[in-house]
Amino acid sequence: MLTFDFLDARHGDCFLVHWGTPHERVMLVDGGPSGVYRATLRGRLQELGGPDGGDPPHLDVVCLSHVDDDHAGGLVRLFRDMRQAQQDGDAPPYAVDALWFNSVEELVDRRAPGLSASVRPLLERAATDAAVGASYNQGRDIRNAATALHLEGNAPFGGPLTEGAEAVLDDLDVTVVAPDREALEELEERWRKAKQRGDPDVITAGYTDGSVPNLSSIVLLLRHEGRTALLTGDARGDRVLTGLRELGLLDDSQPLHVDLLKLPHHGSDRNVEAGFFEQVRADHYVISADGVRHHHPSEDTLRWLVESRAPDDEYVIHLTNHIPFAEEELTRLSEGRAFGVDVRAPAEQALLITIGDRP
Repeated sequence: MLTFDFLDARHGDCFLVHWGTPHERVMLVDGGPSGVYRATLRGRLQELGGPDGGDPPHLDVVCLSHVDDDHAGGLVRLFRDMRQAQQDGDAPPYAVDALWFNSVEELVDRRAPGLSASVRPLLERAATDAAVGASYNQGRDIRNAATALHLEGNAPFGGPLTEGAEAVLDDLDVTVVAPDREALEELEERWRKAKQRGDPDVITAGYTDGSVPNLSSIVLLLRHEGRTALLTGDARGDRVLTGLRELGLLDDSQPLHVDLLKLPHHGSDRNVEAGFFEQVRADHYVISADGVRHHHPSEDTLRWLVESRAPDDEYVIHLTNHIPFAEEELTRLSEGRAFGVDVRAPAEQALLITIGDRP
């Protein structure tokens, strides 16, 4: 059984994955923007501690899908608390076994060793731009924390999480679907272009439109006791489909069915097309967004999702926040259809989904 706690991450992503018996295992995926850590994530993690309060909350894995404030901000603060306790000689607030994290620089160097170092002065100049600076500084902070806390190396993968990498945590099978080879080639090309031109604006433009961090976004397929979940971060839908095809998980004979699909990029219509939902179907679709900072989820995305399914298909579309325009669109789309809509109640810290429950 897989259980998910999708926290109120505002316009970002932050959720826990639970599996295994009799000793429950836990993975934290992303941390939402910076305010989420103190508002919801810290309290939720403290509930994982031992019954007598003597044992710190234990996390088998902390996974950062990609360096962008609405995913990384809360984790920067989590690791800051861990480092502060380390420096003060206090007991750690959390016991973390592994950190999974791809820095853009490491991905570039995997294809072109030394390229990121040669571009670093340009990247630091580009970081004076607010959009680049936030991601650059957060990536640096998390790399430094990983080293100080002895969490570097992406154990048990032993290197960057890229298409085809696999690991087993207890009885949870983890397959990395993205980033794929073409995404890494595009990242390398951007870095080479910046170097050739000596122009930090090449990098600034990439970060501003979101393409650089989103190209590096980790996509995970989790499998446990016959249950499956596809966690897409902010990856582009075409990159997710390419990864699934390369791994032999998707072909032209039929769509891939998973129990849970976390929609890419908070339901943005910039990351998916209608064909994505024709090829990947789920019992539970999760959209982590609040509709405030950005117009997420897009009405087009909701329409593509619903129109990809037969009218009598039973499934649930979950929203981590009350979003009036999205709920109005789903009400319109629900006429003559069998799907349900689940919205996190304002009084609840998290939207809970247990995979295996009937939709």
